[in-house]
Amino acid sequence: MKTILIALALVSSLYSFDQNHLQKFLDTKDCPNCDLSGADLSNKDLSGANLRSSNLTDANFENSTLVKANLWGANLKNANMNNTNARASNFTAAELINIKCDNTTFKGVNFANANFEQVSCKDVSIWSANFLETTFENVDFTNAGAAYAIFNDVDMTDLNIKGAIFWNAKVTNSTLTKEACEHLKKEEAISENNQCN
Repeated sequence: MKTILIALALVSSLYSFDQNHLQKFLDTKDCPNCDLSGADLSNKDLSGANLRSSNLTDANFENSTLVKANLWGANLKNANMNNTNARASNFTAAELINIKCDNTTFKGVNFANANFEQVSCKDVSIWSANFLETTFENVDFTNAGAAYAIFNDVDMTDLNIKGAIFWNAKVTNSTLTKEACEHLKKEEAISENNQCN
């Protein structure tokens, strides 16, 4: 019985945040390299927060404001970002694996070198967002608002953009499916030096 309790404690510690880190973040909004895994940060104004290189796995940001926040290199695996406003934030090199992002605003966000995997977002806004050498694996941005977004040097073959608004978006030096290329043309996106497979 003692062994089971110790094992459960070890497992739970792998997914629990550091209480001191959480308090520091709530007090100052400045917590780089912090462990906030599994923390409930929903319904909060976190504008201007600094979470650079932090562990945010399983964190809950639902209905929160993350405007102009710094999440450079943060690990957001399994994070809940539904209805979050993350406008003009920095997600450079962030790990965005299996995140929830329905009705999320990523307008003007920098996603350079970020990694998206197993992500499906309904009604997501990526208007004017920057995707430079961003990785997409099994990602669905169906019906997204992507006007003025910039995609440069990106493999988009595993990114579903069906029905997405790409008016005046700029897609360059990237690889897409033939269907995606046709969609960009129909949407009057600026498309240069792309490979359509």
